[in-house]
Amino acid sequence: MTQKTLVFVTGASGFLGSVVVHELLQAGYAVRASARGAKVPLLQQAFAQYPQFEAVEIADLRTADYTEAFQGVNAIIHTAAPVAGRVGFDSELAFNSAIDGSLRILRDASKAGIKKVVVTGSIVTFPNGSYGSNDWVGVTKEEAVKGSLFDIYIAEKKFGEQAVLEYAEQNPDMDITIFCPTWIFGPLSPGFESIVPSPEGAFAAFSTNGFVYQLLRSDNKNYHYFPGSIDVRDVARIHITGLTAPTPNGSRPRRVPIVSPYQTDFREAIHIIHDERPQLRERLAHPDTVPRWTTYKCDVDLDALEKYFGYPLSAFKTWRETILDGVDRFIEIENYWKGKGFEFEVPVEPPV
Repeated sequence: MTQKTLVFVTGASGFLGSVVVHELLQAGYAVRASARGAKVPLLQQAFAQYPQFEAVEIADLRTADYTEAFQGVNAIIHTAAPVAGRVGFDSELAFNSAIDGSLRILRDASKAGIKKVVVTGSIVTFPNGSYGSNDWVGVTKEEAVKGSLFDIYIAEKKFGEQAVLEYAEQNPDMDITIFCPTWIFGPLSPGFESIVPSPEGAFAAFSTNGFVYQLLRSDNKNYHYFPGSIDVRDVARIHITGLTAPTPNGSRPRRVPIVSPYQTDFREAIHIIHDERPQLRERLAHPDTVPRWTTYKCDVDLDALEKYFGYPLSAFKTWRETILDGVDRFIEIENYWKGKGFEFEVPVEPPV
């Protein structure tokens, strides 16, 4: 694809989606990005420096008419997922909307002649010590709708992803790639201050990255629930590789787990911040509050990334970069809020 390629990005006001937009714009792509309601002008402001950027409203993924939104679009990166607990979205509706929304996008993309689609898939876990392209989170729909908001989130991603794979089998002319990351951390996108102009609702917008923000609370006891993470910039750049990778010919996988090749231990993260950002030492919790696991990374075969998508292990951000760049951005956000006169504190409740 050329630098004039127009990419449609769903969920663009979110943590991952906004970084995807930024990485696309930096790479020379034109971007049309979707958001809901009041987020649309905020998103437009966040990337106002890029004339090749446009924000459009898609109020509901499952019922939207994409005819106009997909005009001139060459490819799609679909990062959005409904959130149970949001106004109007109970667990059942969020679950069904994730599946119906993904299928609606694919069907309308097919009508518009769009052949390249990249989807953010289900979260990578490794209960058996490893995770491959044919492994799935064990949660059922019945368990999810009776469980936590996190349960419904991982279930809706899982079953939405399976619906996407079935559609891909039925429509081999479309190049559909699914990348499955584990916990996503790292710096918020440039311009995120415009998307979250005040502390109200900001923690929800931080998504999984809220665990990094909570490192700056001295009494914090909230950490992610199982090992393995990946830098948000790696996730975004890997998604973009899917736009130019050769069309699957029977050998290239459609579903690819992605995770940092490094040990990503929050105990080490606290030590890194302590040593590299001494002005933040009083805000840090004791390292012993971090859960101890036998390993702090997922056993995932990443060879497919380099073989089929040209993304080598050497391209991955280190854990030190993820933590320091992530914390530095949170301090920038806090300073922005302080400059606006807002009062706030790092939340006590876990982000997800």
